Amino acid sequence: MRTSLIHLAVGVTLIATSAQHTAAQSRGLKTIHGFLATEKGKPTSTFTADVPAIYAFWKGESLSVGDTIGVVWIAEDVGEAEGAKETKIRSAESKVYKPDEDGSFSLSRPPEKNWPVGKYRVQFYLNGLMAEVLKFTIMPGVTVETH
Repeated sequence: MRTSLIHLAVGVTLIATSAQHTAAQSRGLKTIHGFLATEKGKPTSTFTADVPAIYAFWKGESLSVGDTIGVVWIAEDVGEAEGAKETKIRSAESKVYKPDEDGSFSLSRPPEKNWPVGKYRVQFYLNGLMAEVLKFTIMPGVTVETH
């Protein structure tokens, strides 16, 4: 009988906790949304091998002061000559100071080298949990600027 009461108490507690979590989510779920670009305002998922830097811009919703936004840059498949598949290139973090915080992370190409052609991704994290994945491709070629 005592064991049954303990199981009942644990079950009621789990249900109550789950209901509180669901209610909190409906009031304002913490989210981030990102896009990739060579400069702010021009989203793309394809870059030329000579682009100097790639930016991962993000915008948060319903964040709390002190939340952490993280990013991991990964080379998914850049050919055998450039290294193994699924290679972590770099990671970074940024603290949040307001609920609708926005920001960016960047990755610069090595000096006097082009990006290895292939498939890449950026993984965004919110407080250590994966929040969004953006895939991109580096293509051979050169950037043509128009004025």
